[in-house]
Amino acid sequence: MRDNCKQEIEMERASGDARDTMNNVNNNSIMINYGRCQRTEEILNDRAFDWKQFERARLISPTDCNLIIKYEQINYNQNNINNDNINNEEKIKIMESNDGILIINAFVDILRNCSREDAIERAIANLSDLMKSKDLKLQRIIMRLIEPEVNKQVTLSNITSYRALLRVVVNKKMRWFSREKASVILCQMLKQSMSFRSESVRAFDDDNDNVTNNNGSVTMSEEMQTARTVVRWSMDLLNGGDGNVSPALLQPSSEEEEISRSNNNNNNNNNNNNGKRNVQQEGEDRIIPTAIHALASVLQHRKIRPLARNLDAYKLIAPLLDADQYNPNSRVQVLYEAALCAWLLSFDAKARKQALKLDNAVIVRKLINVAKTATKEKVVRVAIMALKNILIGSADAEDDSKVKGTTTTTTLENKASKNNNNEEENDEDDDELGPCAETAIERDSLRKVCENLAHRGFEDYELVNNLEQLTKGLAKRRVVASSWERYLTEVRSGSLDWSPSHTDEGFWRNECSKLTDNNCFVLRNLIAMMSSRDLDARTLAVACHDVGEFATHYPSGRFLACDLGAKTAAMALMIHSHEEVKAKSLICVQKLLVANWKFIGDDRTK
Repeated sequence: MRDNCKQEIEMERASGDARDTMNNVNNNSIMINYGRCQRTEEILNDRAFDWKQFERARLISPTDCNLIIKYEQINYNQNNINNDNINNEEKIKIMESNDGILIINAFVDILRNCSREDAIERAIANLSDLMKSKDLKLQRIIMRLIEPEVNKQVTLSNITSYRALLRVVVNKKMRWFSREKASVILCQMLKQSMSFRSESVRAFDDDNDNVTNNNGSVTMSEEMQTARTVVRWSMDLLNGGDGNVSPALLQPSSEEEEISRSNNNNNNNNNNNNGKRNVQQEGEDRIIPTAIHALASVLQHRKIRPLARNLDAYKLIAPLLDADQYNPNSRVQVLYEAALCAWLLSFDAKARKQALKLDNAVIVRKLINVAKTATKEKVVRVAIMALKNILIGSADAEDDSKVKGTTTTTTLENKASKNNNNEEENDEDDDELGPCAETAIERDSLRKVCENLAHRGFEDYELVNNLEQLTKGLAKRRVVASSWERYLTEVRSGSLDWSPSHTDEGFWRNECSKLTDNNCFVLRNLIAMMSSRDLDARTLAVACHDVGEFATHYPSGRFLACDLGAKTAAMALMIHSHEEVKAKSLICVQKLLVANWKFIGDDRTK
């Protein structure tokens, strides 16, 4: 784990634009989520809302009630002035006064202690409105006042502001407006938390959720607990759930549940009749944008990435890279943040391997398509960075070490570990992409995509630099892609695709004789694939192509292949329902029967 963290840190440092990109996504997302939406306007402009009823019901203290009423009256008057500068100056003056921390704490106290949905919604709207400002000074003040360390000084509750907000976020019975705004506030708090950003990289085992023990030698900070819950919440939403992932420490007490029941009797009929009304109707077009924004925000911290990887984050991110199905107002942002998540995850070595193996390297394919079709430069930029990390990132790190002539402790430890365990060596070998990823690169013409993007005249230096590095890295990978070892691995897998070795003339000229090794092991496997009716059409077509290539490049290859049943298998496929299989089987038969096959034509088309 420690070695992986060191490698991850080095990769982030090597990505010169990493911090800028992270800041850009946060700033862009803040502008979208903190904007005063129509629902916020409706809530805050409801002059009939009576805080005194909650005081009389002893759901909030008299002090909190008076502070909230005082703030809302000032805020309401200021909102009637169409001048943001004046509004911000007044809000800064209020928040810098002695009442500032008390006002913030009053809103957080409602989240801690009150179960009435309308009160929580009003408090969340006020907090969100405070943080929506473009004024960085006001944002810093609010962030400082809402921090648990500061907030604890003015409350007797043992529930921190992190936990108070989390209770709203994970409560599936809460309206989506409150859950969404609370998640945005939480993510911004985590972003600004210096203790979270500087937390030790060696404290936890990345594959173990139970990171606390009785001895107290390993503990999890409040920020880390919050971030891990946000990861589970966002990924549950992406997976079609309702985000109800509340750990035991967030569950309300029996007293709170009784208060909730007594104060919600008037609303029970509506809530029961609507079922999942909150998620399915009120915020349906905001669920995915909110969830992917939350995930992108917490993945900026490297210790969160192993958890996301273990929860199959790449599998959930992949569908989002086809953003056409989402609301046009958030489509570009969903695409951007999904690609950003793919990039942030790619700093984790095990996540990179997962991306290469997942569903025929679907992440690689979709990122290539995003880079090829996206019109926004920021989307292209992050897609290229993700591809560079996944495909050539670790290889570049190894090359840099060789150039510098350094032998790090990590390298020595890795070598010792590999000597002790051959299986671990294969698992940790990040220099091999695998046939699926190489097929994706070749079929989707990633090199051609890079060339086309290079001619678009991007002004972003980092994007241009990443394109150059990716192009060079792909050129190096080409040698590996056409090797016999890669081809043998693909044949043994029982699934074939148009990876580079199949269409490389040099490969067949130099390696065709190896198909006859071990009693024609590879050749027999190819013919067995042709004879199978359980394989996909692509595998059948590639197998026909390869047998034909063997027949034309190996001396007496036609006769050897026919003796093993290739002609019978190929002729049977000539009536296959799939056009590609019929075409390749026809050419295979021609190569098996005709010596001067070149006069018939070449079939090296994909």
